[in-house]
Amino acid sequence: MAWLTTLTGYLTPIFLVLSPVLSYSDQAYSMHRARSSAGFSLDIPLIMLVASLCRIFYYPGARFDVALLVQSLVMVVIQVILLKIALDHRPSPSSKGGEAAVPFARANEPFWERARPYQFWQWRSPKPYVEILSFVDARGDLCMGD
Repeated sequence: MAWLTTLTGYLTPIFLVLSPVLSYSDQAYSMHRARSSAGFSLDIPLIMLVASLCRIFYYPGARFDVALLVQSLVMVVIQVILLKIALDHRPSPSSKGGEAAVPFARANEPFWERARPYQFWQWRSPKPYVEILSFVDARGDLCMGD
């Protein structure tokens, strides 16, 4: 039975590291194949990027398992790729049809369903996404707490 424990000790970290690839590659491939990211929320890469980056920055103080650190690094790469594919194949605003194409159709929505301040993470251009992810502001300065 010791061989099973040893085998599990090797396979578990490998599975942890590969789980982001296994779970999100199908989504990325289907968006790429269909040439559309309709129905895919850009909030998913945002949430996963923030969570993974927090875990990476937490590592020096916590020193948790290295497999979890590598998983976070892989997750950052996968989510950036997923975001790129989703942005490249995003449908145009006029193709939504229905109420989304009618001006002021969303004026009577509840507070929690209204537009985000500055349309955060809902920009039409890919440039703000790149700037946020690279910590560069609009002037080209590094945002390192100056």
